Amino acid sequence: TEDGKSCCFNIEKPVVSDIQTRSAIISWNLHDSEKYHQTEPPVTFELAISNSGKDGKYENIYIGNGLTFTLLDLQPSMDYFLRVTTIRDSQQRTVSEVVSFSTPGCEPDPPLPPTLINRSKSSLNLQWNGSNDNGSKINSFLLEWDEGKGKDFKSCYTGTMKQHKILKLNASTKYSFRLAAKNNFGLSDFSEIAVFHTSGIMPPAPSPPKLKAAGICNLSLEWCAPANTNPNLSLTYVLEMEEAGSGLGFKPKYNGEDLSCTVRNLQRSTTYKFRIFAYNMEGRSNSSGEVKFTTCPDKPGSPTKPYIKGKIHAHKVKIGWEPPTDNGGTHISSYSLEVSENLDVNFWNIVYTGNTREFLYNKLQPGTTYNLRVFCTSPVGQSQPSDILTIQTPALSPAYCQPSPLNGKTKSTETKLQCEKPPADINFDTLIHVKKAKNDQEDTSGHPGSEVRCTAVNTVGVGMFGITGVVTTPATVPAVVPMLHEVEKKVSTKLASSCIAIQWEEPDCHGSPITGYNIEYGDRKILTIGRKTECVLKNLQPDTIYKIRIQAINHYGLSPFSRPIRTKTKPLPLEPPQLDCVAYGHQSLKLKWGYSSAKGLLSNLINYNLFMYSRSGRFSVIYHGPSQTHKVQRLGEYTQYKFKIQACNEAGEGPLSRIYTFKTTKTPPAILKAPKLHQLNNNICKIKWESLKPIKGDPVIYNLQLISDKGTNLIYKGPNTSFSFSNFLSNTRYRFKVCAGRQYKISTGMQEIWGPYSPSTLFSTHKPNPRAGRGGKGNKGSGSNEQKGEKSGMEINDNIFVLILMMGFALTAILCAVVIQSFLIK
Repeated sequence: TEDGKSCCFNIEKPVVSDIQTRSAIISWNLHDSEKYHQTEPPVTFELAISNSGKDGKYENIYIGNGLTFTLLDLQPSMDYFLRVTTIRDSQQRTVSEVVSFSTPGCEPDPPLPPTLINRSKSSLNLQWNGSNDNGSKINSFLLEWDEGKGKDFKSCYTGTMKQHKILKLNASTKYSFRLAAKNNFGLSDFSEIAVFHTSGIMPPAPSPPKLKAAGICNLSLEWCAPANTNPNLSLTYVLEMEEAGSGLGFKPKYNGEDLSCTVRNLQRSTTYKFRIFAYNMEGRSNSSGEVKFTTCPDKPGSPTKPYIKGKIHAHKVKIGWEPPTDNGGTHISSYSLEVSENLDVNFWNIVYTGNTREFLYNKLQPGTTYNLRVFCTSPVGQSQPSDILTIQTPALSPAYCQPSPLNGKTKSTETKLQCEKPPADINFDTLIHVKKAKNDQEDTSGHPGSEVRCTAVNTVGVGMFGITGVVTTPATVPAVVPMLHEVEKKVSTKLASSCIAIQWEEPDCHGSPITGYNIEYGDRKILTIGRKTECVLKNLQPDTIYKIRIQAINHYGLSPFSRPIRTKTKPLPLEPPQLDCVAYGHQSLKLKWGYSSAKGLLSNLINYNLFMYSRSGRFSVIYHGPSQTHKVQRLGEYTQYKFKIQACNEAGEGPLSRIYTFKTTKTPPAILKAPKLHQLNNNICKIKWESLKPIKGDPVIYNLQLISDKGTNLIYKGPNTSFSFSNFLSNTRYRFKVCAGRQYKISTGMQEIWGPYSPSTLFSTHKPNPRAGRGGKGNKGSGSNEQKGEKSGMEINDNIFVLILMMGFALTAILCAVVIQSFLIK
């Protein structure tokens, strides 16, 4: 019995039956004298198993009141030990006699697939590792292949070697392999299939892609594999596209093994150029011929809301409209004007269809409300109607007035008029309409003329205008020049740092034709030009603000200066910055750039284009933005990469820098698991750790580090995976940790790159606690107990520290609240 408790019943030792490779049936029973105790509590059984010896560590695998249990997931050719514990109440436990049994051996586990050592156009050199032999040593391996036909597998090697070279193969061909191991019990299952290719030549150029279907924003393309290629060889295709006339060059749009692709997010009614490349493991083919395809146009958008041109008359009105902002990518063939009378939006009548954007509708009724809307038509279809314009025709007005005689002498800007009463004898007000004479007609003295008409207004409305009279005023200097503004797109990007384009509208000449203009800019510089309404100011300073104003000239003198505008020239394009690599990794490079000083920088708005040389044989943009650092990832280890950089500002893109070359580092080994300790005797302890395979042919070595009260020491460096440590002191704690290093050779000699250290393992030589329970294993067990004690002590210390910190914060908050409240009361 356990724990010094006496028991009143016994149990028979368990019986093992039906022993298989990975399973067995266990049964047990109480002695006959213990089966029928009705007054005793019920019995619970615990079945425990060990595979480390009769006195090794046992693990409970079943707890219940049953008398049989089936063991699963056993290892072949392994010794196991069993015992059953009966539990009746928590105080009565009885352990049976230990029973041992051994599982029979069987065929090996399936091995890993073979790996490729090297290849040529006519051979493949493979190697492999063994698998778990399951109780019988592996005596041979069976390697099968499909002979490059992709069908049934046939044997190509049988023997004890773990390497085999297959000869007389075809170039640029795919071969599949699988491996099995054999021992005295039989042949294992086959490994997963491994596929390798023999060397060959680059594929020929494929035919140009063909158009499968065209949409508004997409193009579906298809193509064929290059002629005279091996059907068993897989090819990868890269489809590149360039917008015709953009000058941006070809950019990849698809990369894969399919023979078709749909390119999306395109501009409608736009022509694009395409070409295609074929790739295999040997490289890239020449490009196919370039072809052009065009996306389809779309229906146009709605025109703008109609507007009134001129005045609404009782019987007619002129309606105008503007074309839609979105024409769908094609021309507008016609416009249609619809009218609905008296707000009846359910019935619309088309009154005009044509190409012009205005229409005189002369079939109106006085005092009536009309709704008008417009839609347009293109070769693709009809747009939606525009927003509705609502108008109301006026009622009839009084009769017209007599001509307007002059009353007094005319001046250049004013004159007095007098109107006759209309024929009707009613109350009225007089409205005088004055406008400049048609075609700027002048009298015999060269003075401009104005047309004068009178009309009467009553409660019904405005009467008809009388016969037109002409009033002539003397000429004078022109009016102020209106609408002076900068035209940004008039000057090219290269000249934007030294030129400014301006434009204005011609002012009223006030009776004398305009002969030219004076433009004042900079330090009161005057530029005189002829009779035109635009000008380009040249030879200006870069990144400088200019104040510009203008005045008109005619026979009578100079007009007042216009309202000034302020505009700024663009800065000069920037020289490329210095490019440096600040962090090297085995899969990444962190690049940094910038200027050493603010030399000549006229603007802070700077963007950068970072280019990287790609497999396609040209530099491609991998970053665009204002940042001065960028991390390039997904790179190959120990590989050189080429970069260029370019700065951009308001003046455009600057020149490209020289080529910078940076190289990634070797891949460091992975972190190892904590080393395992095995005490051989009182003076020697053996440390073991896991081994790593060579990394791409480079050997792996290890550093073993010892941490003690005296500090940290390196006690071993080499290729072995174990080390015997001796002469350790009593009552001392030692910690061991290990890291792996990769050795590689360069022109200057051997180099090493080290991975991170593993977690440490504690080894203690303190004397064991005499009160410790049975089953401990000497110093190692006591060391683990002391380690747990250290951890719990640290956790208690941390908890106390956090509690003290929280109490300090609480007291500080209370004191602050008291001080603030005292100030508020005062």
